[in-house]
Amino acid sequence: MNTINTMVEWSEHAQRIIGSIASSQSEQIEKAAEAAANSIGLGHAVFLFGSGHSVMPVEEMFPRYGGLLGFLPVLELPLSFFTAVTGNMGFAQFDFLENSPEYGNRIISNYEIHSDDSMIVFTHSGSTPVTMEVALKFRERGGGKLIGVTSLKRSRNSRSKHPSGKAIHDIADIIIDTGVPEADVSIDISGVHCGPLSSIGALAVANMISIGTIGNLQKRGAKPAVNPVRAFDPDADRKMEDILAGYRHLYSSHIRRK
Repeated sequence: MNTINTMVEWSEHAQRIIGSIASSQSEQIEKAAEAAANSIGLGHAVFLFGSGHSVMPVEEMFPRYGGLLGFLPVLELPLSFFTAVTGNMGFAQFDFLENSPEYGNRIISNYEIHSDDSMIVFTHSGSTPVTMEVALKFRERGGGKLIGVTSLKRSRNSRSKHPSGKAIHDIADIIIDTGVPEADVSIDISGVHCGPLSSIGALAVANMISIGTIGNLQKRGAKPAVNPVRAFDPDADRKMEDILAGYRHLYSSHIRRK
C-alpha cells in the first residue's frame, strides 16, 4: 500500500469538489451573495447556523480576518465543542442535542427576526433536526431569504430526521449544492472508508458567499466593513474598534428582549 498515493487521491477529490462548486454553483452562490448584500446594505443581519462540523463554515465567515460585518453567527457551545468525547461536553450530549428539534426552537427564540434579515444554514445531510428547526422557525417568524448549503446527493437520498419530514432543499429559497458524496468519505484503504470532504466543500462555499457579498456591496456604492489583518494594516486596531461597535449594534437590534 502506498500511503502517499492515497493522500494524493484525497487531495484530487478535494480539488474536484471545489472546482465543481465554482463551475456548477456560481449562479446560486451569486444569488446568495445578493441576498446577503441586500440584508447587510439595509443594516440587517445575515444569520449563520450549523452544528457539529458544520460550525466550521460559520466560523470561517465571521469573526475572522477578512470577515464581513453583517454576518451574525449563531453558535451554541454544546453543538460546536464535543471533542472531550466522553464526560462533560461529550459526544453523547452533543448527539442528543443535535437531534432535538426543541433545542433548535429554543436557540432561535433568543433572536428578533426581521423580514429584511437573511439566514444561511450549513448542513451536509440537509435534515439535521436542530438545524432544520432553526431554519423552519426563521421562516415562520417572518425572516427573509433562507439559504441552504448542503449535499443534494445526501439530502435527497436519505429520510429526514426532522418531525416535519422535510429537508433544507424543501424549504430554502436558495440551495447551494456542495456536490459532496452521499457518505461524505472519499477514500477506501483496504475496506476502511475515510477522507471526508463535507468541510472542504462547505468552507469553499462560505468564502465564495463572503467574497460575493463584499463585491455586491461595493457595486451598490457601500463600503463593506471587513475585519482587518493586523500584519498588513497599520490602522487595524481603530478599524476593529469600529467593527466591534457596529457588531454590538447589529447584535442588540436582533436579540429578543421579551
